[in-house]
Amino acid sequence: MSSDYVPIEEAAQLSGLHLNTLRRLLRRGVMRGFKLNHGGRQRWMVSVRSLQHYTDPITGFLLDLPGPKLYLRKRDNDE
Repeated sequence: MSSDYVPIEEAAQLSGLHLNTLRRLLRRGVMRGFKLNHGGRQRWMVSVRSLQHYTDPITGFLLDLPGPKLYLRKRDNDE
């Protein structure tokens, strides 16, 4: 990824997280991002590094939350 920030819609596609989930994480400061004026509307831009850190299948914060993780699995220490 060449850009440091991506639109929230692209971040949702990359991560598999819902748009509302990403917005909530951005508002709470869990993920880094900023609002950009685009055509008279404000649009969230999400830090790619923050998104990768949050969704990392080995050490990501997403693993600490309750609920099913369909695509995230912790690796065994033997690997």
